[in-house]
Amino acid sequence: MTSMIPSMTIELLRRLTGKPVSKLVRYSWWPASEVSVQFGIEDELAFSLTAGPLAVYFEDGVILGFSSDPSLNSVIVWDEAARVAGQGPDSLNSDEELFAISESGRFSTVFWRRLIGRCVSNVTILKRMHMSAIESQRPSEVRLRFIFSDGKSFVVSHGLHDNSDDFSVLEEAQLKGVELEEVSIN
Repeated sequence: MTSMIPSMTIELLRRLTGKPVSKLVRYSWWPASEVSVQFGIEDELAFSLTAGPLAVYFEDGVILGFSSDPSLNSVIVWDEAARVAGQGPDSLNSDEELFAISESGRFSTVFWRRLIGRCVSNVTILKRMHMSAIESQRPSEVRLRFIFSDGKSFVVSHGLHDNSDDFSVLEEAQLKGVELEEVSIN
């Protein structure tokens, strides 16, 4: 499966409902210990704010990859398990230029480790309500929200925490107020 915008992967995303998360890994361009220097942030924010994709592992073996594509002004999704099965150069864990940052440990907040074992109850796609002429010609699916059975949620986002083209993985509390249109996939 190639990388696609969330609305093109709705069936795959729907199948996540009821599945417990077993692991979250950010694949950073820098070692975890260098992220705080690169971005001028606290160590515990490295998981959320480093540059690089996210892999979400589920207990049944499903692994999804997430990043963003500035040319689409969108978050993108792919089947990372298929890449891992091929153990080709396309899998995140075999990319020698990326450094894994786990959801637990000093480079992430306690929020992330509390998601382990929790079941996804819904996934929603969010698009900006107000866009420039150029942005409105692109898919502009700038956020994908994962809601868990206990009410906790996080988002993978394109350019929403600082109005850049950066991909980030954020707790709801880290988001700035941006008017978005929410589209449930269920």
